[in-house]
Amino acid sequence: MKIIGYITEEENKLYDFDTIRKILNTSRSKLHRDIKKNNVVGTKYKNQFLYSERTLFIMMEDNLIERLNND
Repeated sequence: MKIIGYITEEENKLYDFDTIRKILNTSRSKLHRDIKKNNVVGTKYKNQFLYSERTLFIMMEDNLIERLNND
């Protein structure tokens, strides 16, 4: 799996939408709903939205809790 990440001048790690989708192994629509639900703001760079590493961890935590509750 190819992970596309960007590092800002402040040493913050940013990930694009498709990378987050591949890491979480979810559909596009579910990820869009989760981003909207958590009121996440992305940074637009070169015609794509980039999300912070914190956003990735929040989405991973939500995904884990959801899967544990379904079992």
